Amino acid sequence: MPLNQGLIAVPGAGAVGSNPTQLFGKQSDGIVSELHGKYYSACYNGRLFSAFAAGVTVPVVTSGVVSVFTLYNPPGSNVNMELVETEIGQVIATTVIDTVGWYYSTAAQTAAGTFTTAGTIQNMLIGGGAGQGKFFSAYTHNGTPTLIDMIYSFGAITDVTIQALKRHDGNMILPPGLAMSVLMSTAAGGASGVT
Repeated sequence: MPLNQGLIAVPGAGAVGSNPTQLFGKQSDGIVSELHGKYYSACYNGRLFSAFAAGVTVPVVTSGVVSVFTLYNPPGSNVNMELVETEIGQVIATTVIDTVGWYYSTAAQTAAGTFTTAGTIQNMLIGGGAGQGKFFSAYTHNGTPTLIDMIYSFGAITDVTIQALKRHDGNMILPPGLAMSVLMSTAAGGASGVT
């Protein structure tokens, strides 16, 4: 990809060519202007992916729970999977005060689990290839997964038509050999009402 060779305006210095003066803030912080969006480079290099499960009942966390949305980073992948964002939509009223979150299993528990139904991961570089990470729409956990991150909570039993967007921004990484699932804390959230 060719570099952008356009002119850059530096306040007080006029327009300069390809070797501009670096601007700094009051705390010696570098001032920059993004050429593209935050995830452009990852996407352009074919390393940004998405997965969907539409119209499902998200199960409550228990020992041996069968998840409807599991991300899995195989042991030999040699990459870390960084979550960018999680989005959940619910169109049927919840029946309990509840929390939906990411739950993970240890490497030993992950290996002892049952991978039943592989889902489709879409490369966000349209037409790009597959990555190392896996998505399962049916995975049976061995033991009880552990809550690592809360995505959304229902504060009343009448909550309906919600859409929750959680931006992780690099604060959650799934290393090789681990699996994590979207699960409910208290009871399943709406029969076939969650995407």
